[in-house]
Order: sequence, then structure tokens, then C-alpha cells
Amino acid sequence: MVGEETQPKQEGVGRELRLFDRYEMQGVLVEALENTEHHRHLAEKVMACHRKFRGRRCDQNHTWAEAKNSCSCRMCPHCAHHRAGVMGRRTQALVVGKTGLRYVVLAERNCRNLKAGIVSLYKAWTSLRRSVSWKRYVKGSIAVLEVTYNKHHRTWHPHLNVLIEGEYFPFAELNLSWRKASSGKGRTTHISQADAGTIRELVKYTLKVAERDEDGTLRLILDEPRALDEFLSAVYGVRLVRSYGSFHGLKVADEEDPAEEECPDCGSKCIVDIGPLQQGQLTFDFVKEIWRVTSSPTKRDRALHLIRSGPQCLDVSPEAIARAVEARRRATRYERAVSNLFSEESVA
Repeated sequence: MVGEETQPKQEGVGRELRLFDRYEMQGVLVEALENTEHHRHLAEKVMACHRKFRGRRCDQNHTWAEAKNSCSCRMCPHCAHHRAGVMGRRTQALVVGKTGLRYVVLAERNCRNLKAGIVSLYKAWTSLRRSVSWKRYVKGSIAVLEVTYNKHHRTWHPHLNVLIEGEYFPFAELNLSWRKASSGKGRTTHISQADAGTIRELVKYTLKVAERDEDGTLRLILDEPRALDEFLSAVYGVRLVRSYGSFHGLKVADEEDPAEEECPDCGSKCIVDIGPLQQGQLTFDFVKEIWRVTSSPTKRDRALHLIRSGPQCLDVSPEAIARAVEARRRATRYERAVSNLFSEESVA
């Protein structure tokens, strides 16, 4: 009886710590961004992330709240957690009924320049997928990019965590094919049978922004300003999750797609907006890991009268589209220029 009572409490504490950890890591990330040379302009945006909320109510009268000011920074713990949740649900739905699932890790040697390392890794990956051996054994795959950083040697280790569907792939043959595809730079570090737990681990890499030291202290993976600068520029515009073959139905973009919003209690997609909320009006549901509304919104919102069962209306005027396109072009040019700076330093 004691064991039955203790387990839920321990799980609740774990969930609570994860929530607090995200806000703690948010502050650490803001401090690191403020000390960077090229991305300090993101600090204010990251600090504001998940600080404002809007209420939601479904047609079954279930009420909850969603953060409506995500920063979309690749290192933000809140955005990464949300993105991984979306990708996890999509992946779980896609693998139902599939057999012959295996988990593979593909890596190349550590590199000094992250951008060049990622380009080399994906070039080898494309070559592997076109090989005779791969086509013989594999029907489809999902590849997730993970990047680790060696602070002592100041080197990067980009690698792919891959879920494959198909027949048994002998490790020796896979290893040989990967070495050939990567021109001798690659090595397979792992291959094993996959299950539901493996899929959770695979998706987890889309949100891995912090890890615990041996003493249990939680630390941001990239807390060095220079490394954070290089990482943000190197992964800008890069798809961290890619799907192929029988997994081609997996949507790997549009994590914020409003059409996917559903009630966390009943799954209804018929939802109304009940207006802006203050943090004092919210409490956190540690079981379902969502925000609950404890009091009514401070003011009435006209959106209450708009029942939405599909995507929210967006500003698609020519002027708005032109501004968005130009902003994206400027950001792309900026991140490309920063990446070139690090490339020149690594060559020197």
C-alpha cells in the first residue's frame, strides 16, 4: 500500500521539477545570449517566451491555457519542449502497426567547424540512402540531428539518430556502407531493435538543451557564448527532423500549426479563445503538464464568439507577406555571414 501511494508522488515531483527546470534554464540561456557577440539581440525575445498566456475552452467546456509568445529559438527550453511534444505525437501515430523497427546512430569524426560538419554529415547520409544495401533492407526512416560539444577540445560532434523500418540490417554491412558513403570519415556507433521507449528517446533529441552533471546539477548544454553563437548560426534554417520512404507522411515542419490544437482532456478540435490571462489566474496541472485556468479572464475578448475548427485567420495581405519574406531573407543573410566568420576562424 505504501508503494502504491509513493509512486504517484514521486512522479508528480519529477514533473514539477521539469517545469521549474525549464524556467531556470530559460534564465541561464538569456544570460548566455547577452554575452554572445552575434546573438545578443535574441536575449529579450527569449526572456519574454512563455510569459503571456491565452485561455482556451472546447465545446465540452474543458478549460486550459496556452502560451502565445513563443520565441522559436532552437535552444529555448520551452519551445524545444513544445516542439518535441508535437513531433512525439506525430511519430507515435505514424508507427502504429509498423514492424521491423530499429534504432541506428550514424556519426562522423569530430569537427572544428559545426556548419561544415553538418553539411558533411547530411551529404554522407544522402549517399547512404542511395546505396544498394540501404534500399535492400530499409523501407523508410526518420532521422533526427543531434549536436554535442566538447568544451575541452572545442570540437563538435554532429550525428544522426535514425529510426528505420525494414528487414534485419547486419551491423557489419551497415558499418561498411556508412564508411563508404562518408568517404572513410563515418562510423556506425549503435544499432538495436526499436520499441515505444526508443521512439520517445529519438524525439527527445529535438528538445535536449540541458543535461545534468555527475553531481546532479542541471546545466545548459551550450553555456559558452562563442559555442552558442556558432550553434545558432549553424542550425539556422536546418531541418532537425527528416522523414523518408514509408515515414514520408510525418510532418516535420509547422510545429506551431494551429490546425493541430486540440483539447488535452477530450481531444476536441472545436475550440474558442477566452482571452488573455495573467499568471495569477493559472495553475499547472502536473499530471497532463498543461496550464489550468483558476479564474476568469480580466476582460472580454471578441474571439469568444469565433469558434475555430481549423487554422486561425492569418494576415495574408501582399504587404504582410512582403515584410515577412524580407525579414526572413535578412535573418538568413545574417546567420550565413556569422557562419562564414566561424568557418574562416576554423581554417585559420
